[in-house]
Amino acid sequence: MKRIFIIVCLSLLLGGCVTYYNPVTKKTEYTIYTEQDEIEMGMAIDKKIQRENKIVETPQNIKEIVEKIGKVSDRPNLTYTVRVIKNDEVNAFAVPGGFIYLYTGLLEKASSEDEIANVIGHETGHICARDGIDQLQKTLLYSIPTSILLSNKSAAIKKTIDAAFTITMLKYSREQELRADKLGVTYAYRAGYNPEGMISFFKKLQDIEKKSPSLKITFLSSHPDIADRISNVEKVIKELQ
Repeated sequence: MKRIFIIVCLSLLLGGCVTYYNPVTKKTEYTIYTEQDEIEMGMAIDKKIQRENKIVETPQNIKEIVEKIGKVSDRPNLTYTVRVIKNDEVNAFAVPGGFIYLYTGLLEKASSEDEIANVIGHETGHICARDGIDQLQKTLLYSIPTSILLSNKSAAIKKTIDAAFTITMLKYSREQELRADKLGVTYAYRAGYNPEGMISFFKKLQDIEKKSPSLKITFLSSHPDIADRISNVEKVIKELQ
């Protein structure tokens, strides 16, 4: 109820709101962002990420994985774009509008397409559930002066781009992360990949973290407890099979 109240208040400040049927939650939600708004914001954030990071060529097989998973996701009509960032961190993230980013550090730890597909499925899950939009709306409400909110929507959006993409990368709730894991293995399974790849990758990273505590594994540290994630995924896999 509190979340709905916050969104409605912000919508009134910006001069109106729209409703959006979320195919993941199966609920009609109040939002200040249409799907087109979401895509345009994603493009703006993507440009910023490309400017501030070293982007390397994306392997063809990874492009194909993203395409396959996108087609079987809850938002198959969205155009999904994947980019690889040269960075030793073990991490991946997504931003609104269909943009997925994989760090070379993560790809180097993955030993199969099944593992990569499940990670991509996880990030696709965040996009399909509009988790980034949820975080961005909260950012607008708490960090943008009321004078800007009252002036016009475009100005408010522009003011949040600098900070918003880092927030949408890392500040998902526990519920959102566990749901993204569930969606990730489901999408991977639908696309013809082994959902067990999620578990094997989790366990691999868990082992690496124990042996090399100095190695930054953001994909684990910014998410729920790994044991809970593995248990959650195991239940989903049983249902799929």
